[in-house]
Amino acid sequence: MKILLLEDNETLSDGIYKKLKNSDYIVDIFADGEEGMYALEVFEYDLLILDLGLPSLDGIDIIKKLRSKRKIIPILIISARDKLDQRILGLDIGADDYLCKPFELDEVVARVHALLRRSNNLSSNSIKHLQLEFNTKTRLLTKNGEIITLTKRELSIFEYLFQNLNIIVSKEKIVEHITNIDDEFNPTAVETYISRLRKKLGTSIALKTIRGLGYMMS
Repeated sequence: MKILLLEDNETLSDGIYKKLKNSDYIVDIFADGEEGMYALEVFEYDLLILDLGLPSLDGIDIIKKLRSKRKIIPILIISARDKLDQRILGLDIGADDYLCKPFELDEVVARVHALLRRSNNLSSNSIKHLQLEFNTKTRLLTKNGEIITLTKRELSIFEYLFQNLNIIVSKEKIVEHITNIDDEFNPTAVETYISRLRKKLGTSIALKTIRGLGYMMS
C-alpha cells in the first residue's frame, strides 16, 4: 500500500515515516501544500495523511480540491487544530478521520490500517481466494495454512496484484505502487519478481503476462 504524507514538521514526519515503513507501507513525504497537491494529481496513492497548516496551500483547500475532482482517496487529518468546529469542518468537507496532535505514532498506524481496510470493503484483516489467505495487518500470506515466505518487494507486488484480481496492471503502475519518489528501481526488475512469485505461489493462483500490456492475477 502506498501512502502520501503531507506534514511540514520534519521531526513528526520522520517519525510517522519510519513507523509506517516498519509496517511495510510505501510512503512519499512532502512539506509543502502545492507540491503535495501536484503529487496527488500525478501519482496514485492508497491513502493521504494530511496536516492542515501547510505552506503554499492549506490542508482544507487540498481536501476541497480533491473532492471537487471526485478523487476517491481515504484522508486522515493530523492537526493541532483541535477545536470541535475545526474537526467537524475537516470531516464535513471530505476527510475520513481526524487525529489531533499530540498523538502516539502507534495510533496513526492503527487508524491508517482501519481506513485502508474500510476503503477496500474488508470486514476483517484477511483477504481470501481459494487456497490463499493474506492478512493485511500481519502481512502474512498463507496457502492452506502454510506460510509462503516473500521478500518485501515480492509482497508489495503480490498485494497490489491480489487487490486488483482480474485486472491488467502495467509494469509502470506496479513500479509506481511499490516505490517511493526517492527509490532507485529498475523497471525490468519487475519481471524477475513476477517470476519468483510464480514459483512460490505455484498453482494456487494464476499470474499471467499480458504481452504489451502488463500482468494479471486471476
